[in-house]
Parts: sequence; C-alpha cells; structure tokens
Amino acid sequence: MFLVEGYQASEVPPHVDLERASPSRVYDYLIGGGCNFAVDRQWAEQAIKRMPWIRAAARSNRAFLRRAVRMCAEEGVRQFLDLGSGIPTILSVHEMAWQVDRDCRVVYVDNERVAVAHSELTLAGIEGADIIEADMCDVDRVLGDPVCQRLLDLDRPIALLATASLYYIPDAELAARTVDRYLDAVPSGSYLVLSHATLGQDRRDAMKLSRVLEMTHSLTSAATARTPEWIAGLLAGLELVQPGLVYTSFWRPESLRAQDDTPWHDAMLAAVGRKP
Repeated sequence: MFLVEGYQASEVPPHVDLERASPSRVYDYLIGGGCNFAVDRQWAEQAIKRMPWIRAAARSNRAFLRRAVRMCAEEGVRQFLDLGSGIPTILSVHEMAWQVDRDCRVVYVDNERVAVAHSELTLAGIEGADIIEADMCDVDRVLGDPVCQRLLDLDRPIALLATASLYYIPDAELAARTVDRYLDAVPSGSYLVLSHATLGQDRRDAMKLSRVLEMTHSLTSAATARTPEWIAGLLAGLELVQPGLVYTSFWRPESLRAQDDTPWHDAMLAAVGRKP
C-alpha cells in the first residue's frame, strides 16, 4: 500500500497530479489519514489558518457518515453505493457496514485517479467491496459497470451515499438531476445519505467559508456551497429519518451536544431519507 508521507516518485500512481492539491487528499489529511502529499497538507494548513474549525467540520462529517451507514445496516440494508467516495481511509465504508454484518457489499465511485489507485490497492483481495473509476454524474456508466453489476442487486434496497461530494458538481441542476436518477434506479426501502456544505447561516462570512470556497479553485476540483432550501429539495419525496435535515454534529450524536458559540458545525448539513 502506498502511504504518502514517505512517497517515492516510483510509487506514485500514473496520471496523479503532484503539483495541485486534490479534494480527496486534503479531506484525508483533515480527518487524520495518511494518503496525502505535501501540497495537500500545505493547502489544508492554509485553510485551517482561515477557518480553524475546518478540521473539526471534516471529522464531524466523517462521524455522521459512520453513524448513518450503521443505521442503514441495522435497518437491514446490505448494499452501499458510495458516490464520490474519495480515498478509503481510517474506517472505510465497508468496514463501517461490516461492523453490523460482514455480508454487506460496497461499491465505491470516484473519478480522481489517486482516489481510485489507492482504493484499488486497499481493496485488493477483499470480497464484497470494489471501486469504479467514473464520474458519479454518469449514472448509466456507474450502474452498468461490471463491478456494480457483480456486487449490487438493483432490485433490493441500496444505501446511496452522497456525503461531501455533491458540492464538487458546479452545476446545481446536474447535481440534483444526478441524485434523482440514482433514486429512480433503486427500489423502495433504499436510503439516501446526504451531506452538503451550506450557505444558509448569516455568520458564514464571519466563518470565512466564502474565502475557503474561493481557495478550492486551486484544487483539482472546486467546491460550491448551497442553501438549506436547495439541499432540502434533494430529499423531496423521501421519508426523512429523524432528526431530519440538521448539521452533521446534530444527526444522532453518540453523546449530548449543546448549542454553543463555536460555528464549525454550521458548515455542513446532513440528512438520511428513505425511499417509500
């Protein structure tokens, strides 16, 4: 497995851009992973100087994903499609699901070469989990891929994971249409697990989120935050799992969380919806 702190040039997968920070590697660094380059760490540290809470926000999002995956598995879902999966790191989705049932199957989808290369190495020889290199917006390509056909049964409930990924789709209509098409393709009893950066708080500018969003234009993909109303629209027609659309740290926390003056949790909204 290639871990990046000690990367040698010969170990870097082909077509990996070493000159620009990538969203998946920056996120990996923020949540404490090891698959990131110096350029990613430098970008992340600049972002942390502007938003000291950004590392906590990233880890809160990852913790939400873990809780949501566990909930879906406990509700009987045994299939997971992770859209814009990034780099499997720390506790990967298949490991989260396997804590409930080892028969769970996971298909990761990403179009960033380094994320795919690391996934291929991580998942080599593992039954029940694999990676598709594809744009998540190319729904036919994803669902028709041999990996998806082998691991997922579209006639049985699937948990669609779109956490911290839709905001890298700059076209809001395309992002919403992509979600709709996946939901149309899966049966009743399937779930959408969603998190997205939001513009809804008045103190957004005080948090300097807008400046960091501008910074993402130097990444291999730029991020776009959206309003709570737009994010809620993605869940239309679904049965919202309690507590509904909330900030990541307030979605079924494992310990009581009090509202306080720290703004970091206001960066990301999260929800889980069930297809009736």
